[in-house]
Amino acid sequence: MRFTPDHPHRWERGNRRERGNRREPGPERDGRARRSLRYLLLTALGLLLAGALWLVITAVLARHQLQSAQGSAARLRAAVVQADLPAARRASDQLAAQARSAHRLTTGPAWWVSARVPWAGRPARSIRGCAAESDHLAGTVLQPLVGLAGTLTPAGLLDSGRIRLQPLIAAAPVLHQAEAQLETGIRQVDRLPSNSWLSPADRSRAELRAELATLAGRLRPAGQAADLLPELLGRTGTQRYFVGLQNEAESRGVGGIPGAFAIVTTSQGRLGFERFDSDTTLSKVRTGLDLGPEYQRRYRAADPANTFSNSTISPDFSEAARIWAAMWSKYSGQRIDGALAIDPTAISYLLKVTGPATLPDGSGVTGAQVVSLTQQALYRTRPGKPERKAYLLAIAAAVADRLMSTHGSTGLVRAAVRAADERRIVVWSADPVVQRRLVAAGVSGTLPAGPGYLAGFSTVNATGGKLDYYLTRAMTYTRQGCGAGSTSTSTFTLANEVPPGPLPGYVTLRLDAPGYRTRPGDNKVLLSYYGTPGSRIERVSLDGRPVVVMPSSEHGLTVLTLPLELARGARHTVTVTATEPARAGGTEILRQPAVHPVQVTTTLPDCRS
Repeated sequence: MRFTPDHPHRWERGNRRERGNRREPGPERDGRARRSLRYLLLTALGLLLAGALWLVITAVLARHQLQSAQGSAARLRAAVVQADLPAARRASDQLAAQARSAHRLTTGPAWWVSARVPWAGRPARSIRGCAAESDHLAGTVLQPLVGLAGTLTPAGLLDSGRIRLQPLIAAAPVLHQAEAQLETGIRQVDRLPSNSWLSPADRSRAELRAELATLAGRLRPAGQAADLLPELLGRTGTQRYFVGLQNEAESRGVGGIPGAFAIVTTSQGRLGFERFDSDTTLSKVRTGLDLGPEYQRRYRAADPANTFSNSTISPDFSEAARIWAAMWSKYSGQRIDGALAIDPTAISYLLKVTGPATLPDGSGVTGAQVVSLTQQALYRTRPGKPERKAYLLAIAAAVADRLMSTHGSTGLVRAAVRAADERRIVVWSADPVVQRRLVAAGVSGTLPAGPGYLAGFSTVNATGGKLDYYLTRAMTYTRQGCGAGSTSTSTFTLANEVPPGPLPGYVTLRLDAPGYRTRPGDNKVLLSYYGTPGSRIERVSLDGRPVVVMPSSEHGLTVLTLPLELARGARHTVTVTATEPARAGGTEILRQPAVHPVQVTTTLPDCRS
């Protein structure tokens, strides 16, 4: 504004106005700015502290809910094992509610933001992911499975001596869907941080992962059984099976020499025993069966396809089963649709659940005595061969009657599963589709042909006696390095632990007629090593001294065999060192069933990338 003498007040007003609008630096303005900044910082800090407190409180509560859910899962497993359906439903409902609560506690803006913070947010991401997966799987997996529990109990499956097939058929897709959901859940958990800075979060993730893997491992055989049992039990028509009882006192690759056998039929879930017979019936039957050039090269001298006592010489049960089917067909004219091998140890597991089997003379055979009775004591108490075979057949028939008259139970199922896991019950089907399912289920007794590493030993008695009852075995397997060029060392120790004192002549037979002096109680076996396909044998030693053995192959596996004399009380160790190829899977140890289970110790490298 311009100054004029006649209007001096206008200048003053304008000057004051301009002075009020002008922003000049000064202490007053800096103070206001600092106060504003402090306010903003305190507000932000307050929000962060409130969010952190909220995260801590909800994380503790969520972890408590997840731990409670683990307790409910344990109660659910126990209820299912005891076939207590009401308790199973209660535990399932509790588990679902606890998982839902944990999921709800870990949702919201604070959790969403914290889970996305680099490094610092790893525990939040892990806890949040575990809670979400627990909630999802509780609804999509556990609830449908508990719904099946009422139909898959012994009461739901058994009907006047017949197994109902329809509940199994209906259960199969539910079990497979649940397994698929679990596998997806495991992959989701695997994507969560496993090594954060907060150990409780890491433990919760590891515990959930282990729980899911355990459940998936149990569902898989359940789904496979639901697929297989209707087919094996005559869903589409009468099936006839050859059931061989093995005697492990004289070892063979599958386990033991075949002795007594039965012919069993199944139709629409009903089982029937047509016949019990001894090995003598088939001793002169020749099949002329051609099992391929590889099999012929390995076992030509034993002539297993035409010699019933040698039919189980290979550890692969499918070949013994084909020989049995051909022998019975040639002898009787009947078609065999499948075969099953079982040993006295497997029978002992079953009798410990059912109680003793009663023989015609009124005496009982218990689970605690059947192994020693049929494979040791029998040779002393019944030295005559016809009397001994008749007694074995009586035991077989009594055991069959006891099993057929027993109401099903989860204990009986567990006993059968244990025997199958130990290769003491193995099954073969003439139907290629069913056989592939048996192989996938791990109950076929075939030589493993998976993608991973393999090692194992088997023995075949070379004397014709029954001294393998006293044979003890131990194996260690060590692999150094991963992938192609890694080195494996397999060590196998055998001991002939024959007790002091005389033994029946039938037990100490030496039909091999060695060209050196032996004493009663001395034994001899053919020891075979089975290794990973494509592996190369580098060294073989016996008690530390190198031996020369020519390797061969069987079902693609690397194999070598050496005769081993086992004097009474002797102990020998065979060590095989091999160079391994690159393999994608894990390591499997081939365990030949015997009276005394092989003791196995493994030391494996950590090959995780």
